[in-house]
Amino acid sequence: MDPSSFYSNPLNFFDSLGPNLPRPTSFPTANKIRKEARERSEKIFADWTTLHWILERHEEIIRKRWMKKTREQRKKVLLGAWPNMSSTHRPDFQALQRETPQQRSSGTKFREAFLWPYINLEDLSSSKLLLLFLNSRGHHLPEAFAHADYEASHVGMTSLAIQSPFLNEHTILLRGQTTPKTYGQLVAWDDDDEAFDLMHTGIGFHPGYGLQVLETQQEVLRFLVKCCSVILQDLPVDSLTSNDVPVQPELPLSLKNESEWPSLAAMASEAPYRVPAHLNFKHLQALVAGKRSAAMDHIWAMREDPGYFADIIGDYGEHRQETLLDVDGKRHPLLNRPLFWDRVLSSAILDAYGSFITWDVMCQQVTDLVTLNGRYSSDVTATKRLPSEFDKALQNFRHFLNRASKGPIANLKIGVPPSPPLRSLFVRERQQPGSTMIRVKTKSAMGKDILLHLFQTLWNEQELFLFGLPDVMDELDRLVQSDPKQKDRLSSWVAQVISDLAVIAQIRRQVGSYHPLLSAINEDTTDDMKADFSKSLSNLAGLMNNLKELSLASVGSPFDGKFHYPSDKRRTRETINVMRKAEVNLDLFWQTVDKHFMGKCRKTLHQSVPHLSLDDRQLQRTPGWIEPETQPEKEPKSESSEELYKPFSELSTTLEDRAGRSVLSENISPAKSKIKTRGVPQDTGPKAPYVEIEQEQPPKLEDQPAFTVSKRAFKVFSALFHNPAEPSQPGELPWADFLHAMAQTGFDVEKLYGSVWQFTPTKLDVERSIQFHEPHPMGKIPYRIARRHGRRLNRAYGWTGETFALAK
Repeated sequence: MDPSSFYSNPLNFFDSLGPNLPRPTSFPTANKIRKEARERSEKIFADWTTLHWILERHEEIIRKRWMKKTREQRKKVLLGAWPNMSSTHRPDFQALQRETPQQRSSGTKFREAFLWPYINLEDLSSSKLLLLFLNSRGHHLPEAFAHADYEASHVGMTSLAIQSPFLNEHTILLRGQTTPKTYGQLVAWDDDDEAFDLMHTGIGFHPGYGLQVLETQQEVLRFLVKCCSVILQDLPVDSLTSNDVPVQPELPLSLKNESEWPSLAAMASEAPYRVPAHLNFKHLQALVAGKRSAAMDHIWAMREDPGYFADIIGDYGEHRQETLLDVDGKRHPLLNRPLFWDRVLSSAILDAYGSFITWDVMCQQVTDLVTLNGRYSSDVTATKRLPSEFDKALQNFRHFLNRASKGPIANLKIGVPPSPPLRSLFVRERQQPGSTMIRVKTKSAMGKDILLHLFQTLWNEQELFLFGLPDVMDELDRLVQSDPKQKDRLSSWVAQVISDLAVIAQIRRQVGSYHPLLSAINEDTTDDMKADFSKSLSNLAGLMNNLKELSLASVGSPFDGKFHYPSDKRRTRETINVMRKAEVNLDLFWQTVDKHFMGKCRKTLHQSVPHLSLDDRQLQRTPGWIEPETQPEKEPKSESSEELYKPFSELSTTLEDRAGRSVLSENISPAKSKIKTRGVPQDTGPKAPYVEIEQEQPPKLEDQPAFTVSKRAFKVFSALFHNPAEPSQPGELPWADFLHAMAQTGFDVEKLYGSVWQFTPTKLDVERSIQFHEPHPMGKIPYRIARRHGRRLNRAYGWTGETFALAK
């Protein structure tokens, strides 16, 4: 077939592709498309003008009346304006499950659900989403929403439920067009040398897609005008837009519930009803920097805190697929054997350092984007191509995000089936002799198990392409936040992985919607981005290679009590001895790791990772017991500060001498008494005198005043920085009290996804954000976790117990 016939007769071209490939719905002429576009444009602007005039005069009345209505009354208004409206949130997701691919492509029964997924009773009958919708669409011209309306039907288009007519060699213009005559204008490539480039770069639309956007907007504006008419039905029709009714000042868009903390999930749920947001590069920078900081703190805690280390390794062990019984009810032959723990420990190390490397690269990329945005901000408009340098940086960052998401997805695929709450639903297939491959399947069909369906969507690349990662993560977060039973089905390990993946997905959404003119990716640019990605993560590849053949089970398995660390208990001879032994055991573990890396690459593990500045930190170690009866007036140090707080870089070279002198010679034995882990512990013996220990040097905060806080906040900080020598110790802290205390000291508090919360300082002379995980599944922070939070706050901001005073 002559290739040129595609241009002269596209119908023949599509026929030649075979019956199983998608075809356009029709092949209209240019005149027909031009006529339809003009008619739709005129109706769009007529309804937009009506809506705009109504809101100028009556928006306050509409808000008050809508807020007073019950949900059932709101549904009645919505159905009056849009009969047969979809009843549930994301009806396109549900429609996708109710039709076969053949049924969809031959003519879906759910076209409205796919084309207008945000038009549904569940969402719009809430107190504020319709009001946001009215405000955004009535005060901003239709061109501002063109690309957002096109992207909203992503599921419908990728699943072929939504198909468009085809006209070659023409472009429809929407962005930047502000009149009925120009909005939807059809331009032939032969008549305008820039027409093809406008479509290729995203400024213009393919004619079929342009008509789809016009149809979407025409129905949206008709619906919103009808809603206003029903809500104001007692007013004379002429008064709705009459010049005799004075125009009121535009109302501020303040519909936030003051009792709610800002959240990325709320932002995502409101996005279809708001004006498409501009990417806030500073907020993005704080978000990524917070993740990088959290990754570094995680590494440090694994090296410093035996209890934290044991918790992490225990979680990784619980989420290995070897813990599943096979189809015959048999245990995996390696479960709890040395090779099993070698794999667990290597995975935990790889994830910890790999996470830091990933977020560190992203942090560098975002810093570059902030610089480029400042350089080119005056040149960025909706109708111009991005400067090539800026465009390339955004493309590389978007590609990095796409590739970075694969790690958490793989971790969920491995870790969800054996997670304790879901383990009973899965089995291993029989282990093949000589093979390390583990295959897992559900015991029975998933049926209507929404949670498992969402996980399966994440693990299936084709389905993930259909739904889109950001939308899948929104649905997953929405499910577990709205249904406590579903939330209880997520272990804390799974919840944290979901949180990390959801943040990546949200950043990906924001970057993707930043500008419609991100250049098309061709094979050459894709190859370049792949090369850049591999180069940026070369350290991670080296880390994976160096972890091979590393045997750690003998020094790292947590279930023989070697890392038992009662740091949440009052200091007695017994607890101090147990803590000191656990600290030495942890130091021995990391010494083994570092010696292995020295042999592989002549660097310790942390030295082999760029930008991981731990050498200036000092491990906090427990001083030896001092008998209260013989304590002199001037308390001597039981050990030199150099012994108690070694610089991190010197640890591996001095460990053996210190361990032999301070632990082995003292013949420390594990604690025999059962030590409670919740609530307030009882007095178990004489009190240890408190020894002030020089903390690692936090950021210089000479200008930071002490905080005078409320009784509620003071109780929180007293627990975070509690003196362990005190006879009484705090119990669990309500998470809501922790949020209140952090906000009172000048942090902007924002819920990210899952269990992660971001705290951005606004009153400190530092810019570093910090992130904490909400306790899961209970909403209270155990004291031992509170102490860890206090250590992190000390390292980040120099806070101690003396930083806070109780308001009188």
